[in-house]
Amino acid sequence: MHQHELDESDTTEASTASSTEPERQRRPRRVLRAVLSFPVLFTLVASLFVGVFVAVVPAGFGLDEMHHTFRAWQVSRGQLEVDTITPKLQYGGQIPTALVDYELEGTDASNAGRTSGQFWQRHDVALGPDLERFGAVHLRPDSPTELEDFTNAGASSFVAYAPAALGMRVGTVLGLDVAGVVLLGKAASGLAYVVLVSAAAFALRRSRWRWLVAVVALLPQSVFQASIITADTLSNGAALLLVGTVLALRRSTVRASWPLLALTVVAAFGVVSTKPTYVLLLPLLFTVPAAALGLRRWWALAVEAAVFLVVAGVGAALSSGASAIADAIRTQVPDWPSVDRHLQLAGLLSHPLDIVGVVMRTVVQYGSSWVEGSITMLGTNSVFIPQPIAVALIVVLVLAALRGDGRAPLAGTVFVLVAAVSFVAVITTLYLTFSTVGAPNANGVQGRYWLPLFVPLGAGLGMLLPMQVRMTERAAAITFSGVTIGSLVVAAVTWVWVVY
Repeated sequence: MHQHELDESDTTEASTASSTEPERQRRPRRVLRAVLSFPVLFTLVASLFVGVFVAVVPAGFGLDEMHHTFRAWQVSRGQLEVDTITPKLQYGGQIPTALVDYELEGTDASNAGRTSGQFWQRHDVALGPDLERFGAVHLRPDSPTELEDFTNAGASSFVAYAPAALGMRVGTVLGLDVAGVVLLGKAASGLAYVVLVSAAAFALRRSRWRWLVAVVALLPQSVFQASIITADTLSNGAALLLVGTVLALRRSTVRASWPLLALTVVAAFGVVSTKPTYVLLLPLLFTVPAAALGLRRWWALAVEAAVFLVVAGVGAALSSGASAIADAIRTQVPDWPSVDRHLQLAGLLSHPLDIVGVVMRTVVQYGSSWVEGSITMLGTNSVFIPQPIAVALIVVLVLAALRGDGRAPLAGTVFVLVAAVSFVAVITTLYLTFSTVGAPNANGVQGRYWLPLFVPLGAGLGMLLPMQVRMTERAAAITFSGVTIGSLVVAAVTWVWVVY
């Protein structure tokens, strides 16, 4: 009896050892798979290139970056609203003179860089000889300040500047010089973008739409905007997260997890609180299937409608609060006394079809520049990435759009309409606030405004068109990641070549 028990014990130990050994062998494989998973690799690539551009883009070289930096500084001091300098004309606040000198030196250098010669002749930072000297100044509580007008940045909610403001606040607490404070603000803003788009990548890790979101999030223009202090950084990230979570929820056949649902709502609030114009992305919420909410169809629609109304209400409140500042942005136009959004709106209401002509003429006027402006044109100093890179990125965007999760005509129609209506709304907004009364086209429409619309447009067309690109996962990974990473490498090299 005793010998039998010993035999059984030996057998059990051998069995346990044999089952434990494969488990030990499988554990490293699981860790390796996790490290090499799409969300982790995407986060690493995004962090790397946003970090590179944060490091190599001098202060003031981003589009309107000087004014956005002043607004972020103001928020970092706990002041959430801009000061009124001249009612309905000028808005801004008190900014340290050292910070003004530093940003102005970079801004002047970047503006001068556009006309300083061919790419191989330029050395843009040399046009700001005092940039390093101004950046080495340390700020103190009693540092002199001056009143600055940054009306265009004042129209954006303080939420859009919160990450940069936090970074700048930490920089001042650490006693960094002006350059260090600004750099930390840029880094914090870029980190917020990486977190948002990485969350979208994680939500879409099992969806073929992940490549469309990844390519858009890592376009050279997207990464560049994420590397400077601007309201676009957070609004672009929030928009990509909202569209990404909606696309992820569309795959649900059972109730989705609460974190994913909550993330969708947070992204929706993020979109309207950073740039209320993109409130028009909210109808995408109605494409979330009832199964994802664990409700019957009509109850699901009621919940979606409630979320839509609450979030849209927040956007409307923020927009109304900035209406006076939006009026004042017209002062940036040389003939600004002829800009009057109320008269412009009255004219459109009396002749509604005129907006069709305005949109078409604006497309004709600026359409070709939008391609570069939304993909491969970087900075105020207009550094252009070689055209073949733009062509390759457009190709992979189309391939990613046609390699989605299958046809869905109704949802696809909503996605395309949301993108189209948002496109017209942006043009109309600039026509009302930035163009002289009766102008033939809208002024100031830049390609970077279309970045949040690429995914809804591409996904919508992918759901509607009766065609689909068939690629293996390996081929997709090689194609999309290869072109995307390659374009970012070329963008970084081109930027450093021209600027330094």
